[in-house]
Amino acid sequence: MSRHHRRKQRFKLRSFYVWHRYMGVGAAAFMLVIAVTGVLLNHTEGLQLDSRHVQSNWILDWYGIQAPRDMNAFLAGDRHVTLMGEHLYLNRREVSGNYRQLMGAVLKNDMFVVAVSDNILLLTLRGERIDRLRPGDGIPAGILQIGTDADGAIVVRTSLDHYQPDADFLHWARRGNDLTGVHWATPSPLDPKLRSALQHHFRGEVLPVERVILDLHSGRFFGRLGPWVFDAAAALLILLSLSGTWIWLKRRR
Repeated sequence: MSRHHRRKQRFKLRSFYVWHRYMGVGAAAFMLVIAVTGVLLNHTEGLQLDSRHVQSNWILDWYGIQAPRDMNAFLAGDRHVTLMGEHLYLNRREVSGNYRQLMGAVLKNDMFVVAVSDNILLLTLRGERIDRLRPGDGIPAGILQIGTDADGAIVVRTSLDHYQPDADFLHWARRGNDLTGVHWATPSPLDPKLRSALQHHFRGEVLPVERVILDLHSGRFFGRLGPWVFDAAAALLILLSLSGTWIWLKRRR
């Protein structure tokens, strides 16, 4: 083999080695993301990634997650009972459960009585749920309003009649048409600070951390082209393995 031919082969090998190095650098960032997210996903239960939620505003904005603008709120005593989406709040504290409608809330003997989704909720002053009374528990169906009379007794209005429970909420009797002194719960506007706090809390309960890590692992986090870019990175790794093997064989020869 002539000296010129050997020099030409060395030049080709050196050029191929440069391209191999550039491809390795380009693929390294993607492989780092895939490796780290893969390790995290293998320990989802231990890290509680499926029960923890993203609080970062820019990530929530990236996913287009917004809190509902419409909030139905009632003032009971000095606290607001608010329904946002299917989440119910006593001031800033979320009440356990999902709800579709809020018809009103009143304060009675250090206990909040809330009419919501054809149910009656009994809450402590801290927002802990004491009981949830359903139609099967004897409450009247189709509650439209809730209020208190002059003696502080609970009164509800349905599409058919008015009813009043006993002290233990076990039996409901028709009130009749005597509604003198009944004060009905009416919607109340929220303080801007409370509204902002509830919206922030709502957004922080929507997106699980596991979902973000899965999207990073697959490339979907970066939009419609993300999976294609990660596919290209995978193809680049295949080229790296082939080119590395070729370089090794060439050097041995």
